[in-house]
Amino acid sequence: MANAFVERSLDEIRFWSRIMKEHSFFLRLGFRSEDTQLIEEANHFYHLFEEIEQRSHSFTNQTDPEQMKRFNSEVQQAATGIFAFKRKVLGLILTCQLPGSNNFPLLVDHISREANYFRKRLIELNEGKLKPLADAIIKENVFFLRIMADHAKFIGHLLDPSER
Repeated sequence: MANAFVERSLDEIRFWSRIMKEHSFFLRLGFRSEDTQLIEEANHFYHLFEEIEQRSHSFTNQTDPEQMKRFNSEVQQAATGIFAFKRKVLGLILTCQLPGSNNFPLLVDHISREANYFRKRLIELNEGKLKPLADAIIKENVFFLRIMADHAKFIGHLLDPSER
């Protein structure tokens, strides 16, 4: 059971830390050059998740579960931080305090929901919930269906905004 916890934790961290790193990169590219504070914050999260991703590869399936719990908690704090950053950016966009940004509100909302999912998943793992319950499985599938639908909308808009 301990190895399953470590293995599942590492799978989640390795997958989601790469995604969080990419989100930071995309956000940074969408800011105007004068949005220096936001660019610095995006860079901070990029480097933070790059470090987390690299550190995750120093663990093995034989890692002590208590050590894994501590790492999960550390990563969960980072995920909470990037979630808050993304929600702040969304708030700035929605209140017209970030004019000229190439970060679309739907995209920022989308990536914040992914950060929140990652954050919650790490909490669940540390609580011993390796596999979601039946209702949670349904909710997770609906979550990912919505996420993939968002991806399709973004890609479609980039290809030809006039097409449906």
